[in-house]
Amino acid sequence: MGLVTPSSTGNDTEQKPLTPRVDSLDGKHIGLYDNGKPAAEPLLTAVQEMLAERYPDATFEWYHVEHLNQIKNDEEQAAVTEWAEDVDVAIGAIGDCGSCTKFLTWGIEFIEDAGTPGVGLIDEGFELDYQSNAVERGRPLRYKKTPVRCETTDLERVREEVTDEVLDGIVDELTRPLNDKERADPVAQ
Repeated sequence: MGLVTPSSTGNDTEQKPLTPRVDSLDGKHIGLYDNGKPAAEPLLTAVQEMLAERYPDATFEWYHVEHLNQIKNDEEQAAVTEWAEDVDVAIGAIGDCGSCTKFLTWGIEFIEDAGTPGVGLIDEGFELDYQSNAVERGRPLRYKKTPVRCETTDLERVREEVTDEVLDGIVDELTRPLNDKERADPVAQ
């Protein structure tokens, strides 16, 4: 399993910087963004359980999109942004192929627009979908590939697949400093 930060070079879309990351998740108000896919809730539940164990002073707040296509609605987009303004960081799940990953990318973009660091959890194998949609949005949005498949809704199975290594990757994506490209430094492009 690897971590990949989407590249946005060679694109005419004006690049926007990522929101600066936090130093730690300790004591943070962590947002959990469910993009409406059936596997999102069990995946985020397992992540929340592990984060709560690791960071007992953290608090959590969920945002549920009833159906992933609902994110195309201006009112839903505004609601996501408003919700994200009240959390310190946000973790979104789950994107599989095509529009599912696209709409997860959109959700993470609205979270970043709110000034909140965000990371999308995606099914292994769909990083190209996430990258291309991040480029389209004009921001090198961060993501973490997980072994949890988009159709996995069995919470016990998800708990087995969300390992400390997976959690470490999520934490790293929310806490590591931005590079030049992520700061949208014109010199780096």
